[in-house]
Amino acid sequence: MDKQELHRQLKQLHAELQQVELPDSNERETLQKLAGDIRKILEPKEDRTQHYGGLSERLREAIAQLEASHPKATMLMGQVIDQLAYLGV
Repeated sequence: MDKQELHRQLKQLHAELQQVELPDSNERETLQKLAGDIRKILEPKEDRTQHYGGLSERLREAIAQLEASHPKATMLMGQVIDQLAYLGV
């Protein structure tokens, strides 16, 4: 696995987050921030590593909030966390 795989997973997660409907404003805000973070990483730049830093923690927080109500999105978040860990981020 490599950064290309990570970006494939991030694209898949971003697409899933765009489909999630949340009536709770706190959950909605969490996902909007997360989607923004992912968007920054997916922008074509030479060095994206600076954006990876806190992504794992934000994903873990989102999983804790959404695990019961949005299992597919949280499963994808878990995969991204695993990929980040594999890459040493």
